[in-house]
Amino acid sequence: MHYPDLIPGGEKANARITGMAFITATVTAIIGLTLYDPVIHEADYLSAAARHSNQIVLGAVFELILACANIGTGIMLFPHLRKVNQSLGLGYALFRLLEVVFILIGLLSMLSIVSISHDYMNQTGNAVVLQTNASILKTIHGWAFVLGPHFMLGINTMIYSALFYQSALIPKRLALLGTTGAFLILTASLLEMFSVISTFSIALILMALPIAVYEMILAGWLIRKGFNYEKLNGSQQISHC
Repeated sequence: MHYPDLIPGGEKANARITGMAFITATVTAIIGLTLYDPVIHEADYLSAAARHSNQIVLGAVFELILACANIGTGIMLFPHLRKVNQSLGLGYALFRLLEVVFILIGLLSMLSIVSISHDYMNQTGNAVVLQTNASILKTIHGWAFVLGPHFMLGINTMIYSALFYQSALIPKRLALLGTTGAFLILTASLLEMFSVISTFSIALILMALPIAVYEMILAGWLIRKGFNYEKLNGSQQISHC
């Protein structure tokens, strides 16, 4: 069965764009989170948000780029994954979309905190109400971070890495690193939900590191080598279930 390529230039070009999208997603995620630092880590985060409002808005811009890059990986990977298993390929795309939805929820929370911070500093509203609303928005951002870039990321990475391992579209050792990283970040998200570990803790960073390394190695592989369709066509049957 043949599916048309998404862009002129064939599967190699699709793979390169996918690799670039993974790199863009990782870089913008790190930059965006770093720019949110005044809200995330400072005790008087409303005053900090007002002082660093442009920085936080820039962080939101980087997260918008992150969301677009994640959508890009979903669009570009789906035609390759459905050649292995149509249902799981669609599942990957949907869970990737859900990851983006949670990213956007967190982004909106941060932008709303910036707006509230200006009212707070200008004393144009009830300070207690403004602080309460900002606290709720900060909590929403924290949970959106757990459920999107951690939980949903773990599920969609597990799906596409398992399909890569099954099909040998990429080296199986690399796909195994992906499933391992996905399992760790998924476990980390559950530990965060039950307050066993905290978001942004050293334990969380260590559990998230393998999936970040995997995405960078995968991106490099796709840019340089692309997908190995010879092995897929020679040893795998397409599944329609």
